[in-house]
Amino acid sequence: MTRAITRARGALATLAALAAAAALLDLGGLHRLEDGDSIVPVLVALQRWTPFYWDQERYGMLVPLLALPVRDPLWNLLLQRALLGLAGLAAVVLLARHALGARWRLAGALAVAALLAAAPAPWLFEYLWSQPYGLSLALALAGLAAAEPRPDPDRLAPALPGPGRIAAGLALCLVAHWVNAAVGLVLLPLAVARAAVDLAQGASRPALRLRLATEVALLAAGLGAGQVMIRLYPVLTGNLLRLPLGTLPPHEWPRAWAALLGRAWEASGRWPAALGACAAAGVLVQLAWPAARPHARAALLRAAALCLAALAYALAAGVLRWVEVNAYHWRYLAPAAVLVHLAAVSLLADPVARALREGPLARAVALALVPAAALAVAGAPSLARVRADLDAAAGRYTADVLAARCRLITGDYWSVWPAVWHAAWVAHARGLDAPVHGLAHRANPTAPDWAGTPREALRICRVRGKEAEAERALRDFRLWPVRVLERRGTVDVLAPAPPSSPAGARGRTSRPP
Repeated sequence: MTRAITRARGALATLAALAAAAALLDLGGLHRLEDGDSIVPVLVALQRWTPFYWDQERYGMLVPLLALPVRDPLWNLLLQRALLGLAGLAAVVLLARHALGARWRLAGALAVAALLAAAPAPWLFEYLWSQPYGLSLALALAGLAAAEPRPDPDRLAPALPGPGRIAAGLALCLVAHWVNAAVGLVLLPLAVARAAVDLAQGASRPALRLRLATEVALLAAGLGAGQVMIRLYPVLTGNLLRLPLGTLPPHEWPRAWAALLGRAWEASGRWPAALGACAAAGVLVQLAWPAARPHARAALLRAAALCLAALAYALAAGVLRWVEVNAYHWRYLAPAAVLVHLAAVSLLADPVARALREGPLARAVALALVPAAALAVAGAPSLARVRADLDAAAGRYTADVLAARCRLITGDYWSVWPAVWHAAWVAHARGLDAPVHGLAHRANPTAPDWAGTPREALRICRVRGKEAEAERALRDFRLWPVRVLERRGTVDVLAPAPPSSPAGARGRTSRPP
């Protein structure tokens, strides 16, 4: 009972530190990086919830579902960022628990603090807020922990937990693969690598077989469910499957890996150098300190398992056609980067934990470093600064859109969706009943909300400088040709031209002369 209470207190302390860090980040300076990709899930909660990201079939909208009751656009965004940030930070701690053995607590806390301190802001933004990697990892790792075989004092081998824990583990793994259909590609190689390390360390073969079989079964079930959901998407929605399935031809793999790694390296700044220095310092301490030397091999093997899993995932991600379509953006390596980060930090954390005997004071100090690092990265919490950053990132067109009483905003993807959210935020703050929707890539789910409006009553704000993208969107939604009603500083105000009008008959465009 005492041990259970101690574990519960430790878990609550860890959760409190992570929640504090997530809140500090949420009220800090990362909102200056908000863009179309990160804003769409907020609009999913505010305008029309769909099981997956709008016009997509592989990013499950769990967090927008949880945020549905919050109708204020600003607080909905902040709630979603807080939930995603907490999950992303918790994933690092859960990875430490999963891969680093008995001394994982201090290593996990130090790894989170080091991630916040060393990773460039765009990496943090993508991993914690914009992409599903952290959330899906946290859910899947929690599922594996729930179904983990437990030691049985009456038997030589551990026993599987009861049906309730197995069901909970399976449910969490399935939800994780709804959020991110590829999360199993990260954890399956890690499960195999971890089992190989434990075997090399003399662990019981029956226990290893049972644990590995359990993890493989849960992750395989999740991966299978993810693929089923992708393939059911066109059947259930009536929309075409937009995900290019399959891999590149083998002869293109080296080029693809080089492109993905090259883009990730360019975006990483000094992070790799910091990790290299951390790993080198850890190895030197373990080799030079007699008390740590007997444990150096185990620490190196566990770090190697994390790195091998990262490599396996990176190789798999690099040959996907979807990654090629998205120009080998470095965000696809975010899970691999987190694994390598944890591996490097663990090499130094292991001797530190042994030197301090990983007592309550050492763990408390490590946990205190987590919100301290968040404070150093994000700055002092300030709702006023958050508002200012969001105004700068998304508010360029709002004054003209609301003054023109536009129902739709059109242009390119990266300008439209932030503008839609910002207009909704300002309208809500002013108590205006002024619904605004986007007309760009991913607009299909919300088209029913305005499609019933008579053509002659539609006012459309077209972002200046994005005429070509706007024309494509207007044609796609059968609102072309258009006539210009007025021109404002940042937008042109349009209306669909009646089919029999001279503008429609001549097919005249509305481009500025």
